[in-house]
Amino acid sequence: MWKKLLSKLGVGAAKVDLVLHRPHVRLGEKLEGEFLIEGGTVAQQIRKLEVELQLTVQSDGKAYRRTVAVIPVAPAFTIQPGERKVLPFSYVLPLHLPITRHSVRYTFVTRLDIADGADAFDQDAIHILPPLALEKLFQAFAKLGFREKPSSGKISAYGQEFAFFPTDMFRGTVQEVEFFALLEEEGVRLYLEIDVWNGFAGLREKEMKQEMFLRYEELDDVEGTAQALQRAIEEAVQAAQNPSFHMGTTYAPPYTAPHAYDPYHQHHPYHQHHHGGHSMMGAIGGFAAGMLAGMVTEELLEDVVEDAFDDHDLGDMLDVGDWFDGDDDII
Repeated sequence: MWKKLLSKLGVGAAKVDLVLHRPHVRLGEKLEGEFLIEGGTVAQQIRKLEVELQLTVQSDGKAYRRTVAVIPVAPAFTIQPGERKVLPFSYVLPLHLPITRHSVRYTFVTRLDIADGADAFDQDAIHILPPLALEKLFQAFAKLGFREKPSSGKISAYGQEFAFFPTDMFRGTVQEVEFFALLEEEGVRLYLEIDVWNGFAGLREKEMKQEMFLRYEELDDVEGTAQALQRAIEEAVQAAQNPSFHMGTTYAPPYTAPHAYDPYHQHHPYHQHHHGGHSMMGAIGGFAAGMLAGMVTEELLEDVVEDAFDDHDLGDMLDVGDWFDGDDDII
């Protein structure tokens, strides 16, 4: 009798532990592991076993957490006293998520739903790596002497924004390079903003916008990708210093209106969407990945807008006139 009473309070109750085979995974890859379930001092009815993938974003000293996905694992079953169960776990990470950065973190929260008792929980941090195409793009920037800024990877109204600063050939000429990237069927489309030092004694900066498209086979050649980036940056510098110089393709950013995100019903990660005339891989479910343009969820907008924009009008915030304007930053 006392054992049953105590188990309802969580003392001597069943326990669960998610053991991941590796603590990191790339977007689009499968993550595997197993659940170790151990019975307590009495038999207990388990309603269900499920896992939540939770995204935590740090901004201005505050943490904002949202559930990205709810993964059902097992329906109702009974766990006997001292019994041990091992259940397999596998999950393909959606392509539309932001990658892990200093301000972007992920956690798997496992819940063992115990009937007539306190539920058992387990938490496991997971590091989400960039897809290989984005990883090679980072490597190409590194070959040019660029380093990623600590603030890189913040979430804006259009996706995850990455920022790099020069340490070599463009030092003293370029302040920083920011970009969004769209993962398309044939390659990656980059929307670059190159901040060029300009004006008297180079004390002012001029923002130059440029669009690039790199096929996946081109990205396999990191050296060639670095050369293409170098040409684009050099064009931006010349255009900033010489107004008569014709730069390559400039752009108006694609825009997707915010929409609700349901973690219980996710789109297939390879479902194609058409946006701005381009075929994009991955459903924009509200959490923008580094290689996809989209919007964060309406819920995230509602929570953060008040702190991030004070009394600014939401319609003004979503103006696509300047994709990299600081007022577009959500997180």
